[in-house]
Amino acid sequence: MPAATAFTTAESAQGRPIAQILLDSALPQLDHLFDYAVPPELADDIRVGQRVRVPFRSKERKTFGYVIGFADRSDFGGELSPIADIVTLVPVLSAEVWRLARAVADRAGGSAGDILRLAIPPRQVRVEKQHLAARAAAEADAATPDAAEPEVEEPEVEEPGTPEQGIAEQLVGGSRLALTASHGPDRLHTGEWVGGWAVQLARTALAVHALGRSAILIAPDYRDLDQLRDALAALGHEDVVRVDSRQSNAERYAGFLRARDPEPRVILGNRSAVYAPAHALGAIIMWDDGDPVLAEPLAPYVHARDAALVRAEQESAGLFFAAHARSAEVQRLVDLGYVHAQRNPPKRARVVHADASLAPDAFAGRVPEFAARTIREGLRTGPVLVQVATPGYAPVAVCEDCGDLARCGVCNGPIGFRVIGRASCRWCGEYASDWHCRTCDGRQLVERGMGSGRTVEQFERQFEGARVLLSDGEHPRERVDARPAIVVATRGAEPLAAGGYRAVVLLDAERLLSIETLRAGEDCLRWWENAAALTAPDGVCLMASGGGPVVRAFVTGRADEWLHGELRDRHALRYPPAVRVASVSGGPEEVQRALQQLESLPGVDHLGPTPLPPGGIAKTPQGLVRAIVRFDYGHGAEVARRLRGALVSDAAGSASRTRGRAPGRARPEALRLRFDDRGVFDG
Repeated sequence: MPAATAFTTAESAQGRPIAQILLDSALPQLDHLFDYAVPPELADDIRVGQRVRVPFRSKERKTFGYVIGFADRSDFGGELSPIADIVTLVPVLSAEVWRLARAVADRAGGSAGDILRLAIPPRQVRVEKQHLAARAAAEADAATPDAAEPEVEEPEVEEPGTPEQGIAEQLVGGSRLALTASHGPDRLHTGEWVGGWAVQLARTALAVHALGRSAILIAPDYRDLDQLRDALAALGHEDVVRVDSRQSNAERYAGFLRARDPEPRVILGNRSAVYAPAHALGAIIMWDDGDPVLAEPLAPYVHARDAALVRAEQESAGLFFAAHARSAEVQRLVDLGYVHAQRNPPKRARVVHADASLAPDAFAGRVPEFAARTIREGLRTGPVLVQVATPGYAPVAVCEDCGDLARCGVCNGPIGFRVIGRASCRWCGEYASDWHCRTCDGRQLVERGMGSGRTVEQFERQFEGARVLLSDGEHPRERVDARPAIVVATRGAEPLAAGGYRAVVLLDAERLLSIETLRAGEDCLRWWENAAALTAPDGVCLMASGGGPVVRAFVTGRADEWLHGELRDRHALRYPPAVRVASVSGGPEEVQRALQQLESLPGVDHLGPTPLPPGGIAKTPQGLVRAIVRFDYGHGAEVARRLRGALVSDAAGSASRTRGRAPGRARPEALRLRFDDRGVFDG
């Protein structure tokens, strides 16, 4: 198999007759290694990491699995079933990724197979053949005597002594660093504008690559990934391996195979890129880890930051957290001394606060007069960004008769106006055509608040003649030019402006701070700092209203001090990230049995169980309950092991059979676990 010589360094059977297989199954009771016999016809080709087909429960029924290792003997007393066939000769599961998947799954009380489905994309036969042929041709050319060296444009390499070179050397040495990035855009020599943070992270990744090590760059949003890609290309490195969810299956598998090559790479992707195979990993570089998009929505719900911490420890690689506003989790690691923060303060845009003496609803227009003057002055020379809290026309609808908030009759979610005159549920999207008030039986809805659409409508009247643009989830914009315009954007949807915005105006601070979540203040700092970072060097960022410690921390640039106090309060209340939490939900008996497994553990307590409200986005059935388990980090492994044992026991059907029910996780009352859920205390 000459085309696969780059992959045959994986461990072979070497005469050992037994292969240890991890089945590709979502059932938690199957999350362990099974012994299978290695048939003689496969003994020469089989390798650790290959995907194979094996019989399961019967000779006719086949399932997929991964070869994890080989053994001389088995503890199983009966006759072992033989492996049916090898799906691909390419060992798609590297030893490093397997160790990572096992470790993070155990930490989260989940299955390693669920992690591997995120790490290994579906196989594309045509792509695989093309990649192997290209590798074989490259190896043949390299082995040809006196072969002419191809002319390759050398990428830009950081000169010794530059900040990025120093950071790269620390990372390759295994350091864990945190950077608060400076505000402001940067123009590449190609003419493209990107955030200054993207250039700095790209330079750092290339400096790691120049030291002969791979670097994994992780960012939450495709727009962030595009900026990093542009910065890397402008610095002379276009051979970037990109793996993200927006790619087709063929593109993603091709990127995966290139990352698997035995040579250093710069790998760029979203949250699943943390599991990408990487030869001689030198550093994991993560941008804006506080963004909830980096939290995996599929079981076992492992945040990319937690997986990065585990992988960096396992492979002695460096870890680099960068953001405009540090997350509470990274701040905790800095306070513990596990992560070292930068010493030089970042450059920030000029941030001012408008007169907050008036109530928000007392303004004649959408903004106070001071903010309106700032917008008009900015429009003289370029674009102005206005950040608003929510998309749609009016985010809230109330009963005209009694003033109570309108709730959806299907899922009990809040009703708002996505477009003028058409009310619908903000959770499930159901139109409120036959709505009636549960308090007074009223039938008329009234708009409250201003979403992005209504703000645009008012700005077109208030700033007559100005160009007003909208950017939100339904009308996304990645970039705007340098011409004067008012850009109304929801938080997180702000487009990048050529040269930066002449003014950035932040509205709805009171509404954002009143969101019923433990992380309201932390999220607001991140939203505001990310918007302020889009300001031109000589521009201004204006906080249009609001007050209190969070607003003061943002305006004065003392977010770290606020985070210190926030962590002290969370430690006293035993809230994350001062402690870890696990959500245990299911039927009352199932949850109670799981909690009983933790009774003998010191330093572990739980809140509840309390009933889960039926309905909602997830269509929760009636009769389910949830408990929140809180525990110190040192007890995490034991808590996960015991709760995992309860989950396996429940899934295997030992409890359901006593009630005459069929086993399986499809039961509504089946036990479910979720560790480190950032929204577990949200209202």
